[in-house]
Amino acid sequence: MLKKIKLLSTVCMILLSTNINAKIISLEELINIAVENNSNIKISKYTKEKQEASYKLTKTEYLPKVVLNGEFASYDIRSGGIKFDDNSVTGYTLSASQLLYDFGKTSNQIRTAKKNLEASNFETVQNISATVLNTKKAYYNILNNYQQISLAKESIKIDELHLEQADNYFKAGVRTLIDVTDAKLQLSNSRLSLVQSKYSLKNAKTNLISILGVQNSNEIEIKEDAKIETALKNFKRNNLNLEKLLKTGLENRAEIKVFEKQIEASKLQLDNTNKEYYPTLDFQATHSDKNSDEIASIDSRQTTAGIYLKWNLYTGNSTEHNKKIALVNLNSLKQQLVQQKLQIKEDITNAYLQVKENEENINIGILNLKLSADKLDLATQRYKAGLNDLVEVNDSKLGFTKAKSQLINSYYNYLNSQATLDYEIGVIY
Repeated sequence: MLKKIKLLSTVCMILLSTNINAKIISLEELINIAVENNSNIKISKYTKEKQEASYKLTKTEYLPKVVLNGEFASYDIRSGGIKFDDNSVTGYTLSASQLLYDFGKTSNQIRTAKKNLEASNFETVQNISATVLNTKKAYYNILNNYQQISLAKESIKIDELHLEQADNYFKAGVRTLIDVTDAKLQLSNSRLSLVQSKYSLKNAKTNLISILGVQNSNEIEIKEDAKIETALKNFKRNNLNLEKLLKTGLENRAEIKVFEKQIEASKLQLDNTNKEYYPTLDFQATHSDKNSDEIASIDSRQTTAGIYLKWNLYTGNSTEHNKKIALVNLNSLKQQLVQQKLQIKEDITNAYLQVKENEENINIGILNLKLSADKLDLATQRYKAGLNDLVEVNDSKLGFTKAKSQLINSYYNYLNSQATLDYEIGVIY
């Protein structure tokens, strides 16, 4: 007896130690964790930082450029049969340049980089929105599995009661052995359902951890939801207007804003290819100083400064090809935007219909659960009175558990469809 007590104490300590650091976390907290740690969001932020650096880099084209070249060299010069050899030639060249005017090519590059930066901002918003949706779905999936586990446990209790009744009736000679065997089979199936539900819960938690991007899953614990009957007490239909939802989605979705910014950048790029025909005006200044101990012709000091015009008169038709590439890119982006809007309309409509369907499923499911519970109670009473066999009771019990399982799924499908609809119309949190 003492050994059993020690063993039980050890098991309890192990269970307590595994959960001592676990913290009950709400959906809002899970979303905050996911937004902070999700890998896709981090990658999009790195892309944003890269675009920001590119934007700042293009702005440096307006700044002057200063270059210093130093020289320490050995010269081997032959002239008129005379060899000059000097191993100590030193000098430097200091040059500076400043862009004066290029017909807006540089300013277009800066504006293009800015548009790309703005597009990357919306891409980050897009990834955050998708991560929030995935977090909600994973969270609701966990709650669904908790409910399915509770239902499996409830089913086991019912089957255990039926087995006890069948066994008592068999011992009293009222029922046959087949009732006992059938009751054992039903109990075994319910236990199998419990095992499956528990492993499904583990998979759901693993999926959530992957979305959150955290390493230690033991620090996160999801609180079980209220029983489905309690959760549905305050259930009400949504007063949704599809036209308003479509308008909201087309105004808010980050994907549309990404394409709009990319189109603006592409237009600027196309304008820049047209300006390749125009010259560039630069100010350039150079000062050089060379010194040699033995070769007088190398000794020099020179300073130049001037405004220079560079005009590419012929570049092998590269400008025409660049124009065609830029125009194709622009038209492609415009068509992608059209397709994106059509896809968003379809997705919003599907999400709206899914919400409405799940609302109908819940209302019918509530009625089905009540009817199946009444039928199970009647079948159980008839069995006690000897008016039917255990097959009818088991069929009624199966109908009850199926109706309740479907109602649970309908409820969490409804929450998922609500989250999906929020995502489709551009609601982030």
